Amino acid sequence: MDAKLGLFIYAPGFTEKEWEAHHKLHGHKPNVAPHVSSHWPEHWTARAWDRIPWDPEGFAQLAFDAGCRYVVFARTSFILNHPSMYNDVEGSAFMRMGPKDRDYIGDMARAVRARGMRFGIYTNYIHPKEHPQWIETVKEAIDMYQPSTLWFDGDKMRDTADNMRSKELLAYYYNHSEKQKDVAAEDALGSYKSATWGRKLHHGDWYRKEESPPHDEISDGYYIRYRELFYGVDSTPTRESGGLANNVIEWLIDCTAKGGGLEPAIFLGPPDHFALEKRALLGMGDWLRVNGEAIYGTRPWVDGSPQDFTAAGTHVRYTTKDDSLYAILMKWESTGPTFPRLVAEEGATVRMLGVPMDRLEWKQSEAGLVVSPPLQDMSNGKKPNVPCDHAFVYKITPRPTWIEP
Repeated sequence: MDAKLGLFIYAPGFTEKEWEAHHKLHGHKPNVAPHVSSHWPEHWTARAWDRIPWDPEGFAQLAFDAGCRYVVFARTSFILNHPSMYNDVEGSAFMRMGPKDRDYIGDMARAVRARGMRFGIYTNYIHPKEHPQWIETVKEAIDMYQPSTLWFDGDKMRDTADNMRSKELLAYYYNHSEKQKDVAAEDALGSYKSATWGRKLHHGDWYRKEESPPHDEISDGYYIRYRELFYGVDSTPTRESGGLANNVIEWLIDCTAKGGGLEPAIFLGPPDHFALEKRALLGMGDWLRVNGEAIYGTRPWVDGSPQDFTAAGTHVRYTTKDDSLYAILMKWESTGPTFPRLVAEEGATVRMLGVPMDRLEWKQSEAGLVVSPPLQDMSNGKKPNVPCDHAFVYKITPRPTWIEP
């Protein structure tokens, strides 16, 4: 709830040779993409571990530079990317991916934590009645890596929580976490996903929004919006587009205002896809270095509204921290914004994040709270009065009063 932004990284995949070996042993494809046919999907080839330079330090640094406070790394399902006593043993459906001495999850966890970020794990849920050793492989991962959060997917949609042994798994997670108050697992374990996906929290610690459309209200329960940088971020929550970095930033702002957080998801290959993802993430990091105060550690404005428009029609999102309100404009208004529904206290201070001015001029009028634009600072050479490339943040202290329409 304080971090707001995490990076979801899909691990390198297994090779065609590994896939064929597993298929030969067990008569079915690994349960990682049930929508594909039984033949080897060609697009996986460019994402296999033998095609991607393995650079956990570089990947973790990218997350850090993007302004992320945590990383979720994918744990593969039948062909595991970490050591396990169930790998390559008789009667087990689980095989080892890649070189025997390579621990992909361990490498990433160490690199992430060395930069002060928290580390989480994603895994496909495999039905324990069909593969009872799967539960044990997850318990192994919990013990070895002490993840701060757990994502689940896949077979959790097929059956009840009791049959999926979800309570047993969650109890193990909570009870075997060294920092029990600091861990959280995804809602909807063992339930049919569409019953809870993108609506509200029913059980668990947080729920997922993925394909669900943007919403207007503050969420009932904390949520994470998962957005794939390589697909589906061609517009903002307002159905517009200002480019990939801009779109992701506006999704982060929208989520933060409405009681959630954002996890952009990336593949590490092929190279052209990764380069595009990297540019967008670094652009988001640039914006957060100016405006992160309005995102990190904030809460929704429950006494007001999560969103509104200026008098000129610019989309606004609101967040709060301590006694301040952050009004985040999605577009620059050169003459300064008017907030029709805000009434500021006498003596209130209005600042723009990233602008080297102690305060901006403002007045209260019949039209609302009118804020003058930041002026050119000529005291020590010319300085820019437009502080960043995307959304723009006005900090109002103390919080104004919200007037209902």
